[in-house]
Amino acid sequence: MAKDAQPGHSEGLGAAGQRLLSSAAALLQSRIELASIELAEERQRLVALIVLGAVVMLFGLLAVGSLTALLVILFWDRSHWLVLALLCLLYIAVAAYGVYRIRAAIRHAPAPFAATRAELAKDAAVWRSRA
Repeated sequence: MAKDAQPGHSEGLGAAGQRLLSSAAALLQSRIELASIELAEERQRLVALIVLGAVVMLFGLLAVGSLTALLVILFWDRSHWLVLALLCLLYIAVAAYGVYRIRAAIRHAPAPFAATRAELAKDAAVWRSRA
């Protein structure tokens, strides 16, 4: 009778191990799917920002060039060199502010794949508590 209990016991362990592996595989698959969704979202956000940035830069340059030409023409008889110098200082100040804002945005941007990492941390905590 003891011999009969042994094969049933090993089948129970084998089935439990198979269920455990199946659960782990399903968990890993869901985490990979979450990571791929987040990657696609990050890619779309980055492309949108690049396109928007290019459009803003193009029209900003057109506006700055037109404004510079207009002011130099308006003040040509009086002090066109002073106007050019003041405009250069203004453009440098605006560019410096832009660099400051870009660096701040990069520093304070949310970490990519934050949701995936949070879920993986939860999974690790659950596995540690069960061990």
